[in-house]
Amino acid sequence: YPDEDIEPITYTDIVRKLSKTKRELEQLYSSFERGQYLKTGVPAAIIGSPNSGKSTLLNALLGFERAIVTPLAGTTRDTIEERITLGGITFRLADTAGIHGTDNEVEKIGVARSRQAAADAKLSLLLLDGSRELNESDFDAMRTAQFAEKIIPIINKCDLPQIIDVAEVEKRLGTTIKISAATGRGLDLLEEAVKKSFSDTPPVQAGEVLTNIRQREAIGRALEAVNAALTAVVDGITFDAALSDAEIAMQSLAELTGRSVTEDVVNNIFSRFCVGK
Repeated sequence: YPDEDIEPITYTDIVRKLSKTKRELEQLYSSFERGQYLKTGVPAAIIGSPNSGKSTLLNALLGFERAIVTPLAGTTRDTIEERITLGGITFRLADTAGIHGTDNEVEKIGVARSRQAAADAKLSLLLLDGSRELNESDFDAMRTAQFAEKIIPIINKCDLPQIIDVAEVEKRLGTTIKISAATGRGLDLLEEAVKKSFSDTPPVQAGEVLTNIRQREAIGRALEAVNAALTAVVDGITFDAALSDAEIAMQSLAELTGRSVTEDVVNNIFSRFCVGK
């Protein structure tokens, strides 16, 4: 518009601004997983063979008796989940059934859920009974714990005479931590190990992450539209044709910031409430 006192926008300006916006949207879109961790906690699981002290460890970390503890192996047959802060990080920690071979159908379901908990976990706390020799269930538990992205091998019951082959464990999984879940000894070492294990995770401010699916979908639509606009400009399509994609991106961001609210969003919000007369 020649009659307007506006500097002409060049091809280079448009490509640079769209590229910058694309990078920022990609970074924000990728924050959804971290946002979920801030909201609900990092998924973690205590993995081990029966009677290795998993429930005792959960209770010790929580500071109260959440899980039933008995001398009988196989007391825990299902996963128990609690939020806990360890090493400055909030976890959604699951106490799982002992990993072992069994013909009992109920125990089989519990073991299967334990394996799934390890696969879903960001961190596995592998618990081994230091007062006895390694057995096949322990080796199975080691393999299961490795399903998680990170693993901390722990030798429990260090208050008892030690029989376990620590060298064999460390050959497979690296440095171990020795604790007594029953007395609380070594829990400070566990906390330091957790903190060190997540030291490579960059700190995140709550306002810089996406914390729900609606936000992620809005950013996803905006990112898709910006990609389309950038491709159109690079391919030589006229600027006004690429503008429609840019407007879609702006509309999606407006939904996220609250400047524009569609009927679908309103219906989604009010579907969560029971509105009386």
